[in-house]
Amino acid sequence: MRSAFERGRAIALAFAMSSAAFAQAEPPTPAAPETTAASPETAPATDAEPAPADSSAGPPSSGQLPLALHDAIASALQRNTDVELFRYDPAIADYQLRAAWGVHEPVFAADGTYLSANVPSASRFSASGDRRIYGSTGVQGVLPLLGWQYDFGYDGQKDSSNSAFTALRPEYRASLGGTLSMPLLRGFLFGEPWVRVRTAGKGTDIADEQFRGRLMDVVRNTEDAYWALAAASRAREVAQKSLETSRALLKQTQAQYQVGVVSKVEVTEAEAGVAQREFQLIGAENFFRSSQDALVDLVYGPALTPTSTLEIVIADSPENYQKLEVDPSIAAEKALANRPELRAAESQLEAERIRLQFAKNQRLPQLDLVASYTTHGLSGVENPTRICAEQFQVPPQPCPPLGIPKEYGKTHDQFFDGNDNRTWYTGARVSIPIGNTSARSNVRIGEIELHRAETLVDRQRQSIVAEVRNAVRNLQSAIQGIEAAERRRIAAAEQHRAEQIRLEHGESTPFDVLQREEDLVEAESQKIAALRVYHGSVVALDRAQGTLLEDRGIAVESVKRRRAPR
Repeated sequence: MRSAFERGRAIALAFAMSSAAFAQAEPPTPAAPETTAASPETAPATDAEPAPADSSAGPPSSGQLPLALHDAIASALQRNTDVELFRYDPAIADYQLRAAWGVHEPVFAADGTYLSANVPSASRFSASGDRRIYGSTGVQGVLPLLGWQYDFGYDGQKDSSNSAFTALRPEYRASLGGTLSMPLLRGFLFGEPWVRVRTAGKGTDIADEQFRGRLMDVVRNTEDAYWALAAASRAREVAQKSLETSRALLKQTQAQYQVGVVSKVEVTEAEAGVAQREFQLIGAENFFRSSQDALVDLVYGPALTPTSTLEIVIADSPENYQKLEVDPSIAAEKALANRPELRAAESQLEAERIRLQFAKNQRLPQLDLVASYTTHGLSGVENPTRICAEQFQVPPQPCPPLGIPKEYGKTHDQFFDGNDNRTWYTGARVSIPIGNTSARSNVRIGEIELHRAETLVDRQRQSIVAEVRNAVRNLQSAIQGIEAAERRRIAAAEQHRAEQIRLEHGESTPFDVLQREEDLVEAESQKIAALRVYHGSVVALDRAQGTLLEDRGIAVESVKRRRAPR
């Protein structure tokens, strides 16, 4: 058995050798990175918001890229392919609304015909030849809201016949007038074209709210991925530090073994500790790379290639957090006022109410008031071979002049000269379906769809309240978890330091130090996880309240119009 003096001298010699090993294991101090005027190291303090990242320029394919959270969100809104896909739905809904309004646009129509007829005849009282030119033009359409149908047009005709009974050759006729059909029961205020416009308008509201909700999800996923990468990076650093510590401990144990202080078993235990931490570092490195790919995919979209070696450096520290006090009642009020899912459900409810009103209107009898007014004009050249009644008198008399203008354009003057060449009528059309089974069934379907939409709104409100309660609870728990994890980390660090001192004085073993070091790694990992949960809980609460975009200063309309560069 060795004396206490010899044992102390051996421990001192082993400690001197292990100190050199620790010095070699200490990671070198990295060189200070080059900074620019925009770098946090040299940028002067200012209250102005930082400028967003230049999203028009693509990221590098390799090397390290410092990235702040607000820059990550800005780039995701520009480049994320999901956002680009989401932009199509509001655009389609807008064009569907325009298409619905297009039904009410006037329709211009025109037609023209030319007739040439030659029929053999043995009597001069029967025409053997006829030439006719006919043309018409006008506008027709449906008035918004009222559902009144109108048709306003102009007709013109030139007729040349060799019949002796024709007073004019050629003969010109023209008319100008219109017809108005006014539904008084079925179709009044709830005509199919107008209902299509109103439901399409609700469709645009739904598409806008759905886009807003999906945009919130992209921002939330981006923030979650950002803080997940921050946690993965910190976990990799902890694993690397743990490996370096275990390697230094192995060298110390080997030195102690060489002077006979410890046994071969303790060296084996130290070697096993190094192997275990190498395995943990491999897992941490792989998780870090996976987190890198997830964030790059969200932030830079198509920039993620099979051969890219880009490494994002998290610029925002997850250690920065605030003890937020959130009132669940106020948070729920915000959520019920801002959540896009609830707004979309309410717009869908309004659309179902419109459809039900239309179905009820279709049960009514059809009663349409119809009114028409037309004015006419006539002109032409007198037929020199015409037969008139005066020729059959005794003695025969020549045919008197007709006093009709000869030019075609003169027919238009008669439209407004106050003559009696007017045609007008009013009337009504009545249609009463017997049984009316289809209309009544459609009303019942509309009532069921309305009740279902009301239930969906109630369910959405209930789901939002539950989500807000859960988000508030998770945030409070995350803050408490950070504080508890920090207390454990401090205690574990102190226990590890004390165990190292005991080992230096020969009162402990490398296995015990490794155990304390493993406890410290677990405590640090718990602190990292707690910080990640906190940041995830903050963004989850903002998403639950429906204020995520407003809190980040994101204008939905500008994102909706923006197109990601290819």
